[in-house]
Parts: sequence; structure tokens; C-alpha cells
Amino acid sequence: MPYILFLVRNSIQVHFLYQYSLDFLLDIFTCVLKSPELAQIQDHMQRLNIITSNLFQTVYKRVSRGMLHADKALLALLLMRISLRSVGGEPSYDAQWDLLLGRSELFSSKTAHQSPPTALPFLSSQQMASLTKAQKLPGFEKVLDTMCGQSSQIKHWLASDNPESAVPVLWEDPEQKLTTIGKAMNELVVVHCLRPDRLMASAHRLVAAAFGDGFMQQDKVIDLHDIIDNEVSSSDPVLLCSAIGYDASGKIEDLGVQTGRPVTSIAIGSAEGFSQADAALTAASKSGRWVLLKNVHLAPQWLGNMEKRLHTLKPHANFRLFLTAEIHPKLPASVLRASRLVVFEPATGLKANLLRSLSALPGPRLAKAPAERSRLYLLVCWLHALVQERLRYTPLGWANAYEFSDADLRVACDTLDAAVDAVAQGRANVAPEKLPWTTLRTLLSQCIYGGKIDNHFDQVLLDCILERLFTAKSFEPEHVLVSKFDGDTPLHTPDATQRDQLLAWVEGIKSQQLPAWLGLPNNAEKVLLTLRGETMLKNLLKVSDDELAFSGDGEKEAKPQWMAQLAELAQQWLKLLPKDINKMKRTVDNIKDPLFRFFEREINLGAQLLRDIRHDLEEILAVCRAERKQSNETRALASALQKGVVPTNWQRYTVPRDVTVMDWVIDFNERVKQLIRIAASDNLKREEVWLGGTFSPEAYVTATRQQVAQANTWSLEQLHLHVTIGRTDRLDVVRLTGMELRGAETSGGNALRLSDEVKTACDCVEFSWKQESPDGVRLPLYLYGDRRQLVTSLAFAVSPATAFYERGVALVANSALS
Repeated sequence: MPYILFLVRNSIQVHFLYQYSLDFLLDIFTCVLKSPELAQIQDHMQRLNIITSNLFQTVYKRVSRGMLHADKALLALLLMRISLRSVGGEPSYDAQWDLLLGRSELFSSKTAHQSPPTALPFLSSQQMASLTKAQKLPGFEKVLDTMCGQSSQIKHWLASDNPESAVPVLWEDPEQKLTTIGKAMNELVVVHCLRPDRLMASAHRLVAAAFGDGFMQQDKVIDLHDIIDNEVSSSDPVLLCSAIGYDASGKIEDLGVQTGRPVTSIAIGSAEGFSQADAALTAASKSGRWVLLKNVHLAPQWLGNMEKRLHTLKPHANFRLFLTAEIHPKLPASVLRASRLVVFEPATGLKANLLRSLSALPGPRLAKAPAERSRLYLLVCWLHALVQERLRYTPLGWANAYEFSDADLRVACDTLDAAVDAVAQGRANVAPEKLPWTTLRTLLSQCIYGGKIDNHFDQVLLDCILERLFTAKSFEPEHVLVSKFDGDTPLHTPDATQRDQLLAWVEGIKSQQLPAWLGLPNNAEKVLLTLRGETMLKNLLKVSDDELAFSGDGEKEAKPQWMAQLAELAQQWLKLLPKDINKMKRTVDNIKDPLFRFFEREINLGAQLLRDIRHDLEEILAVCRAERKQSNETRALASALQKGVVPTNWQRYTVPRDVTVMDWVIDFNERVKQLIRIAASDNLKREEVWLGGTFSPEAYVTATRQQVAQANTWSLEQLHLHVTIGRTDRLDVVRLTGMELRGAETSGGNALRLSDEVKTACDCVEFSWKQESPDGVRLPLYLYGDRRQLVTSLAFAVSPATAFYERGVALVANSALS
């Protein structure tokens, strides 16, 4: 129980919603001990097994329904680890977990991978790197030899849709010691190395091997009636949290009708709503009615005060308080802990989104004259579905996760009505050419949806979608909504005007959606699943409790395992990182050079940060060796390193939000190597620079511009940036390395063509500043793959431009942390 308590209380590090009170956990424990299965059983071991099994099932059932869908597998894996360590009879598989969590071994460079064997030419460098690490695991020492012996089967398996269901045996187990869980664990390692996009599915199979097939199925349907009657008392609020734009209040109102319980519904957000809510709480707590307070996230301060007031009430046994809210970080922690949390997420997919949008529109509104209005409503609903579904593929679909909600759809429909009524003036029909297309496109682009967009290239993408949808051609019989809907067959706009006809047309759309329907490459789903798997492992590292690790005999180790791991890690990093960076020498001449001034700033920052990191690691090492007492600083530092988080004191330049400290240190080491090389350089202009490895990449681009302007006595405003992918013999260029193209590949010079590859490495990219403007379409150069920081925009020769924007084609400066 203490381990489960620690896990549940520590899960706040994954998401702010996951906060639980001690009463919540005691309720679970009491429920398990009062299980009816125990009544007829007297044998102690049987009773213990039933209690243990029910405990894990009940914890998962009650905690998971208050979690986002993506985090439920994480909870199941954490419970499984506790089960393996505490119940006994099964090894804890620490070596496998260390590999999955990135703690197994530190490699000096991500690029130092061995090339694949001749029998396995289809393996990527990333797969080879993962297999090299896996060779350290027991049973996987000869994994490459085993794969070479079944090369054709491996190639076929890699291309399969569900590889986790038939994982090849790449490990050795001559004594047949592996249990079902051990085999599932090894399968997870193989999938992690070779098909990381199926990691989540493989994790589900591992949990099923440990707890049974039905363990993760118990949260599929949330029975609110059962929760209210059997789990919640009159003093426990029920908080229904949902994704932005999705309203869960209808579920309570429907349940009230089904059970015959009177429900008082009040919308929160105004002073009048507060007074009504206070009065309703007082009256209902005495009479036993249900109270439903909607959108409480709009008043977090009042909500905190209301929670305190609940402690003073002596409610009727039938009284229940329901709160609905969007998932919002300002929800008070006291309310989250005091409530029974249930999370609702809408079904994903274009079809589900269209059905929700069209179902929300009344039939008479759709049928209102002119007859063309219904087609426009369909286009607005299609646009809404597109922009929301592309959010699933962030940062490929949109660079940022914008809060597009159902409120945007309502405003868009109201805007459409006003614009169409102004043109139609009561007529039954309006010629498509006379409809206010420009007005609609402008309002949707600049105010309704575009008003939330803060990335220029996302705005261009939205404009491309609007130009394609909101045009008089949308009324033509063969107007195409999706060019490749079913194979090469397109999806046409339906010739329907009634609500029932439109809903029937949507029902006929396939439920299994392809990313190509949204304008994305079809491998976008694989990218999304890979990202989710990586996020799950990073969260697993944050919540992992190594202080509770047991040694083989079941006794706690004299020296905690985390301390031994931390000491080894600190030693490896101290050995890896250079001791210092030589500073550049100033002269009267070189101080005038913009490139010298830029690199001098970079080297000063890098040298200071390197000294601080080495000092911190030496402090940690001394504490782990019991040579020095812990201070608050070393305690915070050790906690961050143990969880794989970059310490706050080290964060002095921009990195992706979820980067692990292992990846960060490897990346920082490469940056330091570049600074050491540049500090010893005689000609800064001729040095090849890893742009993503500079602390201020925008400043480097500016410095090159200043250098060209200074050398030619031109003004900065006269200069325009030109780009060439590949190496040439020109002398008037700066050469950049370490970049990647996302969603495209080069076809020579600055010409690009679309590619089905997720990423394509660029050996060299040349920048030059010229007085003539470059021809072509501007595409973004981002610092990292998360697309949060734009470095600059570059002109490329591409056609058609719309397809490149819809596919999210971009250059990435730092591929190591992307």
C-alpha cells in the first residue's frame, strides 16, 4: 500500500489534474478489504492473493477514469512494476527498464553508431543505436547475429501493421527460464528498438501478461450511476473534466432523468451565477437534490472558497454536487483533491467531429433560405473538423496546440448567417458567385480561427485551407473535399440540403481515418504514435520511485539504488565533458568582426555553464560517496537528475520542454566540442557551423548578415538570405551542418519535392546574403522538431505551395534533440 500511495501522490508530476487525497486512497483500501469474495474463504494465502489482485484492479479502475487516455498505459505499467517488486515470484527486470528509460548507458555521441550488418541493410541508424544498447541486456548479447540469420522474416515483420502481436524471438533463453511476463518484457524491448511507434500497443500486452487481459478493459465504459450510488458520499463533489469545447454536463442531466432525481443546473461565470449557486447548495444539501455547477473553471477563486464551505455543510444522504470544467491549470488543487475526478475526451476522427458539429445544428436552421446555406454549413463544419483533427498531430499538423473549440464553430455559424442574410435578403436561392466568399474567408482567417494562431506559417496554412474550401467551385457537382479518400478515389461534396441527408452522408464516411484526409503524409500517424511512446517513457522516468527499489533478498539496500546510479552517472558525465573551453583572444581588428563578437559571447556562456555543471556533478558525487552532507541545492539537483529532468540552474538556453537530462548532456557536450574547435580557428567565416548547436542561432544568422554588409559596405536592408542544400565550391557562403528536412527531400539547389520519409538528413546547407530577392516559396527553419522557436524563413523552389504548407514541410536546425 505505501508504494501505491507514493505512486498516486507522485503522479502530479505527469499532469496537474492528478491530485488525490488520503481519503480517496483509504476508500479504495476499505473497499478492497470488504470484498464479498473474502466472505467464504479462510485460507490466509488465498485471502492475501484476492486482496492483492483486487487492490491493483480497484486502484487502476478508480484512478484511470480521472486520467487522460494517453496516460492510462503509464498508470498500468507503474502498478505492474510495484506488483513485480512487492508480490514476489518474479524478477523486477531492472536492466530492461533502465534501457527503456534511457538510464542503461551513456554514449558519448548520438552519431557514433555502427553501420548495420550487410544482411540487414534496411535498418536505420536509430534502430542500430537502440540494438547496440540492447546488447547489454541478458539474453540479447547476440541479437544482431540472430537477426542476420532471419533477415527476410525481420524485414517482413518491420513492415507489418501490428508487429507487437508476432514479435520475433531475438533473445536467447537456453534454459527456458523466462516466464510469460519475461517474454512480454523482452518483446517490449524488441518493439522499442525496431518499431517504436508500436510501443504503447506492446505495453498493453505486457500489462495483460501481468494482470490478465481484462485489466485495462475495465475503464472502457464509465458508469456514472454506479459511481454516484456506490463510491461517492454526499460530502464528495464529482468533478467532470473534459477537453476544451466538449461539454459533459448533459451526462448528469440525462442521468437525473433516468433515475428520477431532481437536478438544479447553474452556469458559473457571473455574479448572478455565484449567488444562485450558493443558494442552491444551501437548499439542496437539506432537501437531498442534486446540484450541477457548469464551467467552474471560469471562476477558480470562487471555486476554492466554495470547497471550504462544503466542509461546514451537513448534507442530506441523497445530496450530490457535480462540477463540470474544462481541463485547465487554474483549477484549485484543493478542489481536485477533494473531488472524485472523471475525465471525458471526445471521440477523435473527422467523422466523429462532423457528426458532433452537424448534430448540434437544429434542422430548421439548416433548412432556412437560401438553399445554398446548408452547403455553407457543411463547409464550416468540415473546416472545424480539419483544424481540430490536425491538433492531434501537433507539431506537424499545427506548430502549436491552439485552443480551437465548439465556441469557434458557433461564432462561425452565426457569422455565416449574418453574411448570407445580407446578400440573400429573403430570396430562396443565391448564385454561388454572389455569396460573400471574401467576407467569410477574411473573418474565419483573421478573427474566428486565425485570431488564436500566433505562428505565421500556421496562418498561411489556414489561409490555404480556406482558399480551397470557401469558393464558388464548392457548389460544382464534382467538387473534391479529399483527393485520395479511398485509394485514389476522391471524396466529393454531397448534393444534400436537409440535415438528415447530411448526417447520412457523414455516417457513410469510413471511421478509420487516414492523415492524408487532413493534407498530412500518411506516416504522420506513425510519428504521432512514436511521440506518444517516447512521452510515456519520459513520464515513467519522472514518476519512477527508485528509493523503494528492493535488493534480491527483499530487504532494503544499505545504500539506495538511486544513489549508486547517480554516482555512476555523475562520474560518466565528468569523464565525458571537457574540463574547460579556451577563450578567444581579442585584438583591435577582430573585435570589429560581427562573427568574432558572436562566437566570443557563445564561448563565454558555454565556458561558464560548463564550469557550473562540473561543479554541481562533483558536489553530487561527494554526497553519494558520503564525503559531504546534503544541502537543499544538492537535494534538488539529485531529485531532478534522478527523474531525468534538466536542473533549473542548467537551463540557460532554449531546449524542448520534455527533453531528458541524458539527451541534454550529450547535446551540450557536442555544443562544447564545437566551441572548442571554433575558439582555435584562424578563419571564422570558413568554419562549418552546427547552427542548432549554438546558444543563439538567430544571432548567428544576424552576424553573418552584418559581416557581409560590413565587407561590401551595403546596408542591412539591401541584403536577402539565399539557401542551397548541398555543398558547392562557392566562397561567399557560410556552411551549416546538422540540419534535417521534415516531409520533403532536396532535388538540387534550393528545389524540394515532397517525400514520404519523416525526416531527411542534410549533410550541408549553404547560406548566402545577396542584394537580389530570392525566388520561391518561404518555408520555416525551426530550431527543434517541436517547432516552438522559429529561427528564420527560407525561400525554396516548390510546387504546389499549398501541398508543402499542408504537409508541414520545414527545416530543423537541431536534429539531436528533435
